[in-house]
Amino acid sequence: MTFRGRYERDIKDFVENTPDLATAVDAEDDDAIETIVNERFYHRPEMFYSPDKLVLSYGVPATTPAFVYNAVGRRPLPTRDEIVADTVDSIAARFNLRYNEQKWLEYTAELLIEDPAALRRFLNGDVTLFTASQFNQLGGVSALTRFESREEVFEALRQSSLVRQSLVAATPS
Repeated sequence: MTFRGRYERDIKDFVENTPDLATAVDAEDDDAIETIVNERFYHRPEMFYSPDKLVLSYGVPATTPAFVYNAVGRRPLPTRDEIVADTVDSIAARFNLRYNEQKWLEYTAELLIEDPAALRRFLNGDVTLFTASQFNQLGGVSALTRFESREEVFEALRQSSLVRQSLVAATPS
């Protein structure tokens, strides 16, 4: 049985046999799910499930609750595109970004989710990241200087679950 199949079977059994987790799943209480799964399910000897292994196995930088909801049939696992779109929409709304600024954010998020080296460069503040070809159609690095709230927007991206979960997958266990 594959790691993913085994995980889905084991988490279903764990939810069924853990009343407080079943209640949290029914209530869609992400914080309680995260706490219970981290404390009582992950890092057990038999399969040693962990967030990084799930992100790598499924190929999606989703959160622990998303993996649990998917495994118990509550809701499908979000795709990479959905995670990028949700992150971009949330940050764009928070900072009232113009179309071009939103495109900078979108292209950056897409690059970070796909390329662990780019993610590390972004986290280290390496602006040469923006010399990648997808940014040329936005005007290149010189156009980035006209993105007035870029520091705040990129800091919001750094703090997003997209970056946190992508970093989990990019960091060796």
